[in-house]
Amino acid sequence: MIDVAIVGAGLTGLALAHRLHAMGLSVRVLEARERVGGRMLTRHAPTHGASVDMGATWHWPESEPHIAALIETLGLHRFEQPDEGRVLHLSDPQRGPEDADLKHVHQGARRVSGGMERLAQALLGLLPAGAVRLGCPVEAVVDHPDHLLVRCASSEGSEAPLAVRARHVVLAMPPRLVAQHLRFDPPLPDETMTALRATPTWMAREAKAVARFDRPVWHDNGCSGTAFVGHHQALLREVWDASDVSGAALAGFVALEPTQRRQFSRGMSLLVSSQLAQLFGMAAQSDDQEWMDWACERWTCSDQDREDAGVHPGLCDPVLRRPHWAGRLYFGGSETARHGAGHMEGALDSAARLADLLRPVHGALAPRQGPGATQLFHDWVAVRRGDAIGLYRQHLTRLLSRQEGDQLTQRALLHAVEQVYTQALSQLAAQDHGMAASADEPAHRAQVQALLNAFTGFSKTLVDEALDFNARSCALSNFPEEHRPSGPYLQAITADLAAAWREFAWSVHDLLQARRRQAA
Repeated sequence: MIDVAIVGAGLTGLALAHRLHAMGLSVRVLEARERVGGRMLTRHAPTHGASVDMGATWHWPESEPHIAALIETLGLHRFEQPDEGRVLHLSDPQRGPEDADLKHVHQGARRVSGGMERLAQALLGLLPAGAVRLGCPVEAVVDHPDHLLVRCASSEGSEAPLAVRARHVVLAMPPRLVAQHLRFDPPLPDETMTALRATPTWMAREAKAVARFDRPVWHDNGCSGTAFVGHHQALLREVWDASDVSGAALAGFVALEPTQRRQFSRGMSLLVSSQLAQLFGMAAQSDDQEWMDWACERWTCSDQDREDAGVHPGLCDPVLRRPHWAGRLYFGGSETARHGAGHMEGALDSAARLADLLRPVHGALAPRQGPGATQLFHDWVAVRRGDAIGLYRQHLTRLLSRQEGDQLTQRALLHAVEQVYTQALSQLAAQDHGMAASADEPAHRAQVQALLNAFTGFSKTLVDEALDFNARSCALSNFPEEHRPSGPYLQAITADLAAAWREFAWSVHDLLQARRRQAA
């Protein structure tokens, strides 16, 4: 049995696997595709020419420190998105483009030499051989008393479906794909399923077209390669310079809806060349093209995403950032992030959160049966309560170091309590609390309450300590709302912590209920 099974070898899954492996945990990553990277996909020219990103492309170091730091740590070369020159706007299909009064459209965006695929491959290279299993679509997760069982669907050429036994499972994939493709035994609560379906997958409906050139012909007219097309006949709504050190290229987002793209699929190459020629002149026609329609990707775009309007995921329901099944099942992926949801930065934010929750707990309780175990748990909680303000300060420092300025207190407090609650669930999951003596419902409820009583006043005390620290913190003096939070802000903090508490309380109830059934 392994420590953690991760479903999905996108950026979240690979980064999390690397972190957990560094902590000494055994990890297995299960990926449905025959490649790693998820929505990071790079196409390379057969002989010579630009390597082009068909999915995730840019990062912004000033506002996305996670991804910037990882790229630097891995020793990958990055370069600034070409942005100098005229920016064009085409509003009438019967007329030529006009100059748009815009400069530095991409605002200091950076790309990785050789494409973002190199980031996924670099992370893969840091994992032990055999840690990632490709071509293994997961179809079910089953809760057993001492482990979770992850079942993969049969793949072509395999003798039998793969099944992995793990102490913890992380679903590092878009929430809507979880809802569409995975079965759970026992079933997830309706609230959780609703939250999964309500979280859109960023860029899942998009399509991208790329054309390669021998040289950047758009420079002949002083153009940057960036253009915006706003008329109703547009094929590409936005175009940019996709060149790298290996060659010149233009890339663009397709304006057509997924159903329209299927109708025009045969003539797509001609349509791309025609629009690029209208923007940059006849020399901008090219037969060397790449095309990627993410709406056709089963492991990216859910049926629901295909029908939606492609809205940004924003902040997902908090229930998707909390432990389930007594602290053994977790949801991850970029869409569950508090910062940079949908972006590569969000994928790394999610990986960092999950690594904190799954970090091995030192000073764990030894298994013990009977009423004395409840007191032992209370003693353990008393120590962790004293550590909570230190966790808060650590998370606050991390947020400040990433130059983030929104909801610092709220986010750091939620990180801290979630970490304590997750560790508490891990302790309870390893214990036998004498369930044979609590076979009736009233005794069960009393036992749950006895365990929860260990946290009486926990949130209020932590908030008071955090506010006292904030008032004395020089680092927060430049953030008035954090230095001395307003009434509405405190109410939002209280609501978040109350929701985290309810989720923890139900997890304790579910854990003991399962043991009660086993003892019956």
